[in-house]
Amino acid sequence: MDGYREIGRIVHSLANKHSGGQILIVQEGGYHITYSAYCLHAILEGVLDLPQPLLCDPIAYYPEDEAFAVELVEATRKYHKEA
Repeated sequence: MDGYREIGRIVHSLANKHSGGQILIVQEGGYHITYSAYCLHAILEGVLDLPQPLLCDPIAYYPEDEAFAVELVEATRKYHKEA
């Protein structure tokens, strides 16, 4: 959610510079309906320039998924060129 918090900070800064601080926030759907509410919350934290998050990211890291993720990366590696 840190990225969304940063988006809020950037939008707030741009609004102060270009529109007298006025902001209209429109949120579109999302892949995970519950998580999109957390993302909106993080954007508002950024807009309000709160010093620290009020909510923890509920899906920041799932350690039990790491082995599966590594397996998927290895399985798809052969289809992509190395950069």
